[in-house]
Amino acid sequence: MSRHKLCSPACVLIALLTAAFSGARAQEPRPAEQAPPRGIEELKQKIQEILTRDHVPGAGIAMVAKDHIIWTGGVGKADVAGNKDVTAETIFRVGSISKSFVALAMLKLQEEGKIDLNAKLADIAPEIPVHNEWEATHPIRIVNLLEHTAGFDDMHASGAYNVQDPPDIKLLDVLQKFSSPLVARWPPGTRMAYSNPDYGIAGYLIEKSTNQAYDIYIRESILLPLGMLNSDFRLTNLNQPLLAKGYRDASLRPVPYVSIYLRPAGDLKSSPEEMAHFIQMLLNRGKLGDTQIVKPESLDRMEYPQTTLAPRAGLKDGYGLANYTDLRGKVVAHGHNGGIDGFLSVCGYMTEQGVGYAAFQNSTASGKSLQDITKLLQDFLLANKTIPAPPVANTPPGDLEQFAGFYEKANPRSQMFAFVDSLLGGKRTYVSGGILFEKDWFAQPKALIAVSANQFRLEKEPEASTIFFNDEDGTPVMANLFFFGRKTSALWPMTRLALVLGALGIMATSILFALVWIPMKLLGKIKGVGSLSARYVPLLAVLSLGAAVLLLNAIPGWYAGTYNILTVGIWLLTWLFAGLSVWGLWLSVRSFTREMKPAVRIHSLLVSIACCGITAYLAWEHLIGIRLWAP
Repeated sequence: MSRHKLCSPACVLIALLTAAFSGARAQEPRPAEQAPPRGIEELKQKIQEILTRDHVPGAGIAMVAKDHIIWTGGVGKADVAGNKDVTAETIFRVGSISKSFVALAMLKLQEEGKIDLNAKLADIAPEIPVHNEWEATHPIRIVNLLEHTAGFDDMHASGAYNVQDPPDIKLLDVLQKFSSPLVARWPPGTRMAYSNPDYGIAGYLIEKSTNQAYDIYIRESILLPLGMLNSDFRLTNLNQPLLAKGYRDASLRPVPYVSIYLRPAGDLKSSPEEMAHFIQMLLNRGKLGDTQIVKPESLDRMEYPQTTLAPRAGLKDGYGLANYTDLRGKVVAHGHNGGIDGFLSVCGYMTEQGVGYAAFQNSTASGKSLQDITKLLQDFLLANKTIPAPPVANTPPGDLEQFAGFYEKANPRSQMFAFVDSLLGGKRTYVSGGILFEKDWFAQPKALIAVSANQFRLEKEPEASTIFFNDEDGTPVMANLFFFGRKTSALWPMTRLALVLGALGIMATSILFALVWIPMKLLGKIKGVGSLSARYVPLLAVLSLGAAVLLLNAIPGWYAGTYNILTVGIWLLTWLFAGLSVWGLWLSVRSFTREMKPAVRIHSLLVSIACCGITAYLAWEHLIGIRLWAP
């Protein structure tokens, strides 16, 4: 259901610690420039090479122009064990692309006078358990849901995959059962933070406005008029036989089909052939053939944001109504992507060039594969198109130093893991050689090219992607598609990151040290056991935290929000880590009264202090004793 991938929030728990124990993952660069494929067969060959490289079984592809289908089809296998090929008719779970259909339905309802997107949510649906302490000055409006600007937390693990309730559980029951994310964390309408519950509410509002199930209204008003006969939010007799098997990794063990609670946010199923009709409708400004789905002005509204501080300050591109601008290619692309356990997808179109595409893969083993396929499709479609030159400011923006500084991320998607954004999500900007640069903590600096007095783009971006302005409190802000950073001193963020990384590094040395002393003990070269506990207790603390992280990475997304042996194991291991950390510190201090080599004593003490520091940090973030199954 997420923009990048639908997996439970548990997939990113202790991301910093995961990097420390299993190797940090650098940001994946865009593929190197190369000649676009010269025909469909060469394109299919290159897609197959990508799938083989990343151990992805198959992909479904659609490429269209405004007035005709360029190609729809498949590459690879829809079902590995059954030796079933992907075809144009193969059905995929498309994840968050579902949101685009919900947003279209809301726009259509507004055209019909059945709903007002600017209406206050509290007036329209007071039965939804929402809390907004800024309601008097910044009420949550329906449009805030569609642009993810209500300030809500993302779904918690227990509210993601539905493994215990009826698959057609009422949306209002879902929202009331899993209401903890529905709290505005900052004044609504100021910054964007992706939140799947937003679209659970939107689906409910469709039902309340039409007196019918949200998916029935979408099917009758959008899917069927577009000829998307097999596409549906429900698993039906029509689409189930065509549904591809989904896979998590290179082991090619299929994941089970599990429904999700927030169905409007990510449970649509569709095929390349039918998604092609949807893209053509977008290219033709709401119309396919003689059928007008929505008015052109509704589609215009869908494509660009209006409700955060960034567009009000002048930034055009961003996340609209389930439609965001992708500026990584040669031209501006609109659309959405998504993921759900076993599937990744993307749908995009380039209005000015009159072409669009969709790509689905039946594996979550690699996001890079879908990224590389997307670039192949864009390059193929743009091969004979005129590419406009990217904009440059007519006059220099003035003193670039006014934009220099450290911007701490202030719009975490998941509040449970906001500490990861606090540690790693900040951006530093600085001026060198008359050029403004931006830099993430562990990435190469990127030059920002001025487009206007306060808007900038990266070198290969076709339009401005970043804007600098002051927020309502007068604090300088740097914002782009998914980043909202407030300017602050870098001293504490740098110190905090150094302390955490230093503590993790010290903890890791206990494992390396154990590779020496444990064999020596087994060989009888270490006499006596009086000081041994000061060595192995801190080691066990480190191993328990590492085991919790490994369990977290291994747990399937659909399984992460339930009470099971893995989630209970994570809960127990975090408590075990805390207990062993404190015990280890006590033993290390007590070792000063016993005979022990100074170097061993000091090392044990440092490891114990580091463990206690990480324990305190995780406890502050409510991650000691984390219960992923809790609502």
